[in-house]
Amino acid sequence: CAVLASLLVLSLWNGKWLTQHCEDWTAQLHAIDERAAEDNWEAAAEQLDALYRNWQQVQTWLHITMEHDALNEAESIFCRAAVLAEEEDSVEFRAHIADLCSALQLLSEMEQVRVENVL
Repeated sequence: CAVLASLLVLSLWNGKWLTQHCEDWTAQLHAIDERAAEDNWEAAAEQLDALYRNWQQVQTWLHITMEHDALNEAESIFCRAAVLAEEEDSVEFRAHIADLCSALQLLSEMEQVRVENVL
């Protein structure tokens, strides 16, 4: 019984932790999108790189606790966005930033304690 209670507490904590991180990352992505809209590509690229480094710092934990396909998809979008920032392709870059926001929202939702996630 204690083990189950511990797993429940860990699951709840992990969901809250991931939700907070995803909200923070999404806010940063909105700021990056604003830099791209302003054609400030240097700032957009630097902010995206800083966000990606932050993302990389938690990858071990995420790979322990989450489905790898969803993480790999977000990783792929990060990499494509970085290339598009270097190319200063505003339309495609901003579309990828929007996709990345959606991917992070999905990651957060996957870890929430909900009936659809349990079944």
